Amino acid sequence: MKRLVLLLPLILTSCSACIDDEKLIRLECVPGEKLVCDELGQDFPAADPIDVAKRAGQCSYGLRTCTTSGWSECVGARGPAEEICDGIDNDCDVAIDETYPEEHQLCGFIEGADYGVGICTPGVMKCDNGGVYCDGHTGPSDEICDGLDNNCNGSIDEGIANSTAIVCYEGPDGTMAVGECRAGVRYCTDGGFDGPCDGQILPAQERCDNLDNDCDGEVDEGFDTRGVDLVFVLDISGSFNEEIESMIQGIAPLLDDPITSTFRFGLVVVGTAGNGERRPPYQYARMVSDFVPADEFLDILEAGRMIQSSGVEPTIDTMFWSMTLYPFSWRSGAQKVIITMTDEVAQTVLGKNCAEISSIAQDELFELFVFALQPHHNTFLACVHGEQRRLFTPAVNSETVFIQIRQIFEDLCIGDDR
Repeated sequence: MKRLVLLLPLILTSCSACIDDEKLIRLECVPGEKLVCDELGQDFPAADPIDVAKRAGQCSYGLRTCTTSGWSECVGARGPAEEICDGIDNDCDVAIDETYPEEHQLCGFIEGADYGVGICTPGVMKCDNGGVYCDGHTGPSDEICDGLDNNCNGSIDEGIANSTAIVCYEGPDGTMAVGECRAGVRYCTDGGFDGPCDGQILPAQERCDNLDNDCDGEVDEGFDTRGVDLVFVLDISGSFNEEIESMIQGIAPLLDDPITSTFRFGLVVVGTAGNGERRPPYQYARMVSDFVPADEFLDILEAGRMIQSSGVEPTIDTMFWSMTLYPFSWRSGAQKVIITMTDEVAQTVLGKNCAEISSIAQDELFELFVFALQPHHNTFLACVHGEQRRLFTPAVNSETVFIQIRQIFEDLCIGDDR
């Protein structure tokens, strides 16, 4: 307690020395205090600072802030300005864009356009960045494939549907326009080009037809492409007419098929009147026609069919003469083929047999095939090297013959690799 009494005089003496009236500052306000003001510098002491934004339109009050140096400038006050078209009450008269009466009016009308039909709709005038523009207007345009009435005439895709198309191709890259591959088209249907790609040709399995079916830039790769020289030996006796007619109808489509593009065809019509006495070879052949291209052979066949004969039909000898005697211009390197069609057993006037014929064919590189009626079918088996696949039964159905002959042609294309 004595210590406190002793110190008090010292403290009072020291503080009295600090007071200097010349250095005291008179403050105008309490630091941190706020005062409402406007853009003209007018103050509103009675206003609550929370009311600074309570003015019309874009106008607002500002605030002064008390510092130790006094009141600050009026900060944030904003007064009225010239009205512009921007969706704001610029002049703070509680009206927005009142000097632009065209705002919100319909706009964009084009003479002759039927608004409300098709895609045509008027726009609405709107303000933006101080200017006026027409918003949302859609007028008529050229008709396109989209399922809409673009020209606003009440019709959809007129003159375009099923007549306008785009190019399409669904094959692998690099195959279009290579070999047989071709692009197609998609027509405008149901408002778009989403239908099938009509007319396109895509890569297919390679065939023996002198074409590039798989569109890889190579023709008939993997097939025998030496060409084929083929002689038909026909027994034209009257009892075999229906089968011969079916054969001609069956082979005719193949003569226009690319598979025979490297083929040449010859014809021997076998048969003669008489009782079987031995005759010179040419007397057993009523017709011998040298090789012609596929597109000329049908006329040769038709001419041969008109020949009528009966009697001896030595098919074994005719195969032998076709390989050795008759003047066929066999091409070097081509496949040599003889197809015999008969309704008789394997006949000979030379005393030859099928084993001899088969041996000559193998030595001279001939391919032999025989069409024989069922009762005599197996008499020719030895002629065709004992291979049943080379023996066929003639048919009176041209579609069956077509399938049979085509199979032979395809086998020839495959060659020794079949």
